[in-house]
Amino acid sequence: MTRTKTSKPPPAARGAGRSHTLWTHALTAVLAAAAAAAASRHLSTAALASTHRLAASRSPVNESERLQTEDAPRYAEHLGSYSEYIIIGAGPGGMQLGAFMEDGGVDYRIVERGSRVGTFWETYPRHDQLISLNKRYTSRPREEFDEFNLRHDWNSLLPAAAAAAGVGGRSTGARGARGGGGASPRFTDFSSRMFPAREEYLAYLRAYHRFHRLKVQFEWEVARVSRRRIGDHEGFALQSSAGRFLTCKYLIVATALGRPYVPDMEGIELADGYESVDVREEAYKDQRVLVLGLGNAAFEAAGRAQATAGYVHMIGRSHGGLKQSYFTHYVGDLRAVNNGLLDTFFLKSLDTIDVDTDLEGRNCSLARRVSPGGKPEIDFGCGGGHNPSYREGYDRVIRCLGWVFEDRLFEDAVKPTLNRDLGLLGGKYPALTESYESVNVKNLYFAGTLSHAHDYKRSAGGFVHGFRYTARALYRLLRLSQGVRWEGQRELGSTAARSVALALQRRFQSSSGLYQMFGELCDAVLVRDASATYMEEVPLRFIAHSAFPTSLRLLLTLHMDYGNKGHNGRGDLSFATREVGRAHYSQFLHPILRAYEPSAESGLPSLVSEFHIIEDLLTTWDVDALHLKPLEEWISRVYEGDYTSQEERLTARFKEYEANLTREERRAGAKKVDPYFGAFTFPAVKGAM
Repeated sequence: MTRTKTSKPPPAARGAGRSHTLWTHALTAVLAAAAAAAASRHLSTAALASTHRLAASRSPVNESERLQTEDAPRYAEHLGSYSEYIIIGAGPGGMQLGAFMEDGGVDYRIVERGSRVGTFWETYPRHDQLISLNKRYTSRPREEFDEFNLRHDWNSLLPAAAAAAGVGGRSTGARGARGGGGASPRFTDFSSRMFPAREEYLAYLRAYHRFHRLKVQFEWEVARVSRRRIGDHEGFALQSSAGRFLTCKYLIVATALGRPYVPDMEGIELADGYESVDVREEAYKDQRVLVLGLGNAAFEAAGRAQATAGYVHMIGRSHGGLKQSYFTHYVGDLRAVNNGLLDTFFLKSLDTIDVDTDLEGRNCSLARRVSPGGKPEIDFGCGGGHNPSYREGYDRVIRCLGWVFEDRLFEDAVKPTLNRDLGLLGGKYPALTESYESVNVKNLYFAGTLSHAHDYKRSAGGFVHGFRYTARALYRLLRLSQGVRWEGQRELGSTAARSVALALQRRFQSSSGLYQMFGELCDAVLVRDASATYMEEVPLRFIAHSAFPTSLRLLLTLHMDYGNKGHNGRGDLSFATREVGRAHYSQFLHPILRAYEPSAESGLPSLVSEFHIIEDLLTTWDVDALHLKPLEEWISRVYEGDYTSQEERLTARFKEYEANLTREERRAGAKKVDPYFGAFTFPAVKGAM
């Protein structure tokens, strides 16, 4: 179906009734900045000066030796009691954001309760093995394919200057970004294991801290956060457990979910918590063990006990609680590396997994008792009844039911609303705006795993390989609010369909941010009559809430995602299609393009066309006939106002073949093979004339 373009309403009508502050309209702000400084292709003068100062202060010859000898250098000792930005938590999320701020010359500090960075990783995971991939080899050299290789390196943090040095290319620009050939540490140089050890990650985090000279104020445990006006700005006051005070204009919380979830369950105190459970195999010798929980931590604990226990039983928090990541494509669901107990359950070797019992909904309880043989044990029951499957009792119960956000340090005036308060998925996370700001506390932001509020149970924002990119997006949004242009931004040389298609293809061939934060981050192409601006890794929801600039002809976006069945579906192992004309049936991760025009009612972007690039086993999308030419043709059609969908084109082609069937073909049935759309099958029709 072909539609004609709608005329744009006048600016006053499009702007009426908007409640967002001006800077939150990303597209408007970016174009205004581009018009004011069209000749500028770099960071602000202050950011560049900071980069040069950092580069000059480094000695690349001795850098490697220094990284190995200094343990926890104090780069924040000279700071006073005020910083414009304060980040709580020197884990990977806080350090990633801090690295961008350090490189950009921003007035910031990170406060950390421990005496070194990565305090969380000194304890967790309890059984020492990470489940994040450390794929060191991809058959592609790092120097040329650094950005592509990051898709499969789930542990490294991004080099601070990546956005400035590597815009639009295949390399992140990590090498040489600091001057003299220095490179931001990569975790692939710290471990040779596919699933590395906790201690190896700790060593990496400390090297990253030293290389980027992050301003971390150690042994500063935040005990209380309150509102404090700083001039006419609504800022914050932080009080430490030792009675010290700091103030800031902007507060970013980048801690882990800090408190174990303990259900309101009778006798729960009889269970050992994951946070303190004995991790020695010999501690479970010939014991009967009950594990409460069906997540990765629960299977991790069960796997350690399994080697010596008499048997291990597992029960979930809610009915049907066992979800496996190779079905859902959600990395937080049960991973294959942890699911050894599934083997012994399905092959009937005493261990069991109960997905029917509902711990939270059936009034379950634990109680001490003495067995008929006189042995002390723990009884488990639900709803006052007695389940014969649990008749023998247990020697040990382990609680592994997840974590919740620690909000008790916030005074009521600045206590963030949680997703559960708004009826949203991921109820334990703070509720966030499209710019990672608290929905109810102005100037309070969240980074690291807490930014997972937007994509819980869907994308990778709760894990290092996801939140390293949302931290970069947050940094860019914060700078945008202060008039600094979007760092991952460049002008395209032409608005021709092929030029735009090539720019998009280069990104979906290599981008790690779009690949890992599928369904959440997108690239945007702002097409005007004679020029186009390319923006990298903008939150999709931010685009949706941004005013459509009056000078804009069209907005194109690129993101990646699974198909309807491939994500939180059946987890089919086969490709859904191999015909380019049926690319919208793709189930594996693949590029998705969208075209927007302004809504006549709101002035916000309105979706007019969507286009899928066919799934690719190698994930390189480098075959012109399959990946580039169809994209170029779609852009050309959109330019002409033709928004016909892929399904509509497929249906139209089917009807063409159907209309041209011979009488014999109608009577006997026929199969027609189209070079673009693939095979069409027409069943026999009895009595066809």
